[in-house]
Amino acid sequence: MVERQSDIDDSVLEEGSYYLAQLGLTYDQIAARFETTPALVRKLVSSYKKRLKSGEVVADDFDRAFWDGVRKEAEGDVKVTFVSEKGFHHSWKSELSKLDGPALMSILEASKDFLNSDPNQNFLDFPAPKGYDPLALDREVRSAVAVVTELLDRLWKEQTSQKDSKKVQG
Repeated sequence: MVERQSDIDDSVLEEGSYYLAQLGLTYDQIAARFETTPALVRKLVSSYKKRLKSGEVVADDFDRAFWDGVRKEAEGDVKVTFVSEKGFHHSWKSELSKLDGPALMSILEASKDFLNSDPNQNFLDFPAPKGYDPLALDREVRSAVAVVTELLDRLWKEQTSQKDSKKVQG
């Protein structure tokens, strides 16, 4: 398959193309993400389907979830790690955006409490060391605080504009 100029293994491209197509992306969209042509994506999907049919590979929920995550990240959705009164959680930003104000505020407060309880939080302002980062969880929670703050700001603006439009109508 000479049509591309990538260091990605063909089997990965086949699997990715297949699952991304299954998730509703067009061949053009997949080609853009893999920096190749829609014609090659069509061949890759067809090749993977043949491998599935022959039993050489098996469709797997884990693989589908992985490629769904890749799709979400490519579309700008991010996965965040946050804190609640029940512990640590992972979620996509798009899932958090479905929560109401009080739920988001609870997440924000618990995450901030976690960060404020760590005496090493001042080190979060410095780049992570190469290799092992003992503050990786703190960095993740700090990112989640920014995401939840953004969602709360957006929710506040939406509610304010709805109130303003009701005043104009009433």
